[in-house]
Amino acid sequence: MLIAVVVVLLILVAYPLALVLLKSFSTGEIFSWENYFKIFTSRLNYIALFNTLYVGVAVTFLATLIGVTIAWLVTRTDIVGKSIIRNLIVLTFITPAYIEAIAWIQLLGRSGYINNLFRNFFNMKAPLIKLYSLEGIIFIMGIHLYPLVFLATSNVLYATDPLLEDAATLSGSRGFKMLTTITLPLALPSILSAAILVFIQTISCFGVAAVIGLPAGKYLLTTRVYTALSHYDVNIACAVSVILIIFAGIALFAYRMLLRKKRYIVTTSRTQLPTPIKLGKWKIPIALILFVFLSITVLLPLASIFLSSFLKTWGIPLSLKNLSLKNYGAVLFKEAVTARAFRNSSIFAAVAATAAIFIGFISSYFSIRTRIAGRRILDFLVTLPLAIPGPVLATAMILSFINLYNTPWIIIIAYTVAFAPYAVRNVSGALQKIDPALEEIGWMSGSSWIRTIKDIIFPLIKSGVFIGWILVFLIAIREIPLSTMLYTQGTETVGTLLFSLGFETGGLEVVSTIAVIVMGITIIGYLIIEPLGKIKWGD
Repeated sequence: MLIAVVVVLLILVAYPLALVLLKSFSTGEIFSWENYFKIFTSRLNYIALFNTLYVGVAVTFLATLIGVTIAWLVTRTDIVGKSIIRNLIVLTFITPAYIEAIAWIQLLGRSGYINNLFRNFFNMKAPLIKLYSLEGIIFIMGIHLYPLVFLATSNVLYATDPLLEDAATLSGSRGFKMLTTITLPLALPSILSAAILVFIQTISCFGVAAVIGLPAGKYLLTTRVYTALSHYDVNIACAVSVILIIFAGIALFAYRMLLRKKRYIVTTSRTQLPTPIKLGKWKIPIALILFVFLSITVLLPLASIFLSSFLKTWGIPLSLKNLSLKNYGAVLFKEAVTARAFRNSSIFAAVAATAAIFIGFISSYFSIRTRIAGRRILDFLVTLPLAIPGPVLATAMILSFINLYNTPWIIIIAYTVAFAPYAVRNVSGALQKIDPALEEIGWMSGSSWIRTIKDIIFPLIKSGVFIGWILVFLIAIREIPLSTMLYTQGTETVGTLLFSLGFETGGLEVVSTIAVIVMGITIIGYLIIEPLGKIKWGD
């Protein structure tokens, strides 16, 4: 079984990436560095490289600053409304970045609600805020990804032994000094690992970079891969992909090294936190600032999407005459392409989730429960896609499985490869909680390995398996870059509709309707799996 899964992953992961690497050195039938020479001598390419690093670093800084600050306020002070704050941040986290980008286009685009408000009130000719820029990408991705840092920081602060900070307080440390000498140093490995994960997510981002950057002519490496493939320049697309994989791979390696060094954080079985820092007269003002920030960054975009989904026509003044439920009827029942897209996405996501869970279980079981040679190769192959941006993986799938290009299977395979790491994280977490002695008892009783798995292991980890399946399904059903680059007529998905309509001002009311439905599915899925255990949305 182990050998079979390793062979499957070699075919689905290693082989496609090897083809991308070989193709990046290809110029017809000649092996050379010409493609890389073109990249670094072409202004468009090296500007895309600079833009990627600029956006990645800026988003990482912004997300870390916001995430750590709010996490400290929630876990270490007497600020009011902690549960509301956490729930709003989780809502930000589960909202797809691309939907957030569409919402901000509706608010801050050239004809957005806020820009129109200022234009009409102050008689301004130009928009107050220019969203279509690198800074626009940084703003949206920073707001979308800071919950990663918040969750990582708050979780480790909750787990840190409160005696350490209590002792510092008794020794005379207060406020900023205790924060910089005790609290943050203890949480630093978690903060840094979350920051690196933010960087990986940012440089791998395609949807936001495309819908915000391309209209302004601002390219990142992910959008450069997309446009190169659009012009059938496969060799350049592969060379850019290799560079992107190198950046993401270095960041992922650093992330894993930091995870290994988190052991010096002191945890305890005690449940109480250190005595909360009293904010005094700043308690209400800080809470108000935080709730205003969350209202603007979480509730306002979602309200914009929800309102726009009822518009008959985007762009004309808001009025009761311009509101209708017809968009929902058209999307769900009348328009053949949208109905087909939802059906395709549901089927593709369900099949990919099932395959990902199977691969995730085999990988997790052999990595955790055995010492068989080759288990580390299996673990490496199944987690490698974390370092592969969507456009790069799509390129690899096209090169490897061109015969499947006009079928749903190429999308399903891409989904399975891309999202198997999420299944691994949830299944392995469940497996680690099970005492190996239970399996040994089954074997001593004469049970085969398969029966032991069926009668003992699976019943104990079924909640982790269920969480992993739902999680992969939710991520896949709203996925954009893979679907956009791999679909053909008849295999449209929800992601392809969101992406194509997102560039059309006249389609914003329809894309808002689709976005509301996707958000509804996401929230329902989250409410189902959240009570079952800690959800591992990322590695």
